[in-house]
Amino acid sequence: MIRKEPSININSYDLLKTLAVILMICDHFGFYFMDNETWMRILGRLCVPIWFFLIGFSKSRDIPLIVFIGAGLICAGNIMAGEVVLPVSILITLMIGRNFIDVWMRAVMKEGEALLGLFFILLMLAYPSSLIFEYGTAGLMFTVYGAFCRLRQQEPGLYQTPLNRQMFYFGWASLLVFCGMQAASMAYLNGIQFLSLFVGLAGVFLILSRFEPSGLPNITQFVPSFLMRTLKFTGRRTLEIYVVHLLGFKALALWLVPERFQFLQWQWMYPATKSLFDFIFLK
Repeated sequence: MIRKEPSININSYDLLKTLAVILMICDHFGFYFMDNETWMRILGRLCVPIWFFLIGFSKSRDIPLIVFIGAGLICAGNIMAGEVVLPVSILITLMIGRNFIDVWMRAVMKEGEALLGLFFILLMLAYPSSLIFEYGTAGLMFTVYGAFCRLRQQEPGLYQTPLNRQMFYFGWASLLVFCGMQAASMAYLNGIQFLSLFVGLAGVFLILSRFEPSGLPNITQFVPSFLMRTLKFTGRRTLEIYVVHLLGFKALALWLVPERFQFLQWQWMYPATKSLFDFIFLK
């Protein structure tokens, strides 16, 4: 049984989530204030597997109302800043994963071929679902991997089963799918940038594969108190940080970048995306 460490210490969740928060803010800063600066957007993509992984890895399956309030505020912010409504916030995609992950894992643990079937279903839905929910089912693949990593820590015997090897392949295949989709969405990537994206995602995947919940008393004692408080805040207030910083960036962008962001000049989705959406769903 994995026990929760006393909150007085910095823990491994705090460090992992702080890394994700830093990468996320880099991504959004690059989008809003640096005209889609490529390297900032690449850095930002590295945080996405972390969020989806942690949804699966978590023991909790509660879906608090505040998440939907946050997603609603982000949607309202998009409308105010003249952005698009679809795809909806990653918060909704994460909650979809939290709602379905136990059903998926029961099927995977029960039948050997279920994992392969689940992979192909998520793969086929990856692009069309990303038109409606941020990152779509390509992100949810990491939720499946996170749930298995949690089960494997609770039941060490899983290390010796064929499912462990299959999940290893599933994880790397998920990384390739996600990397390919993100590269396609940033069609302006050159060879070095694409390689950097892949290497960065692979590094994050290796960190996630070895992630374990643990307290870090030595680090807690070593770091200055202000840094300890900062790490606890960024590791334990991620929802608030996500919503507040995005709304703040949108408000500033209306003021500083009026050529790209215009008050209430919103659309349901980008014109090119709408054409594809109509083709996939309406024809």
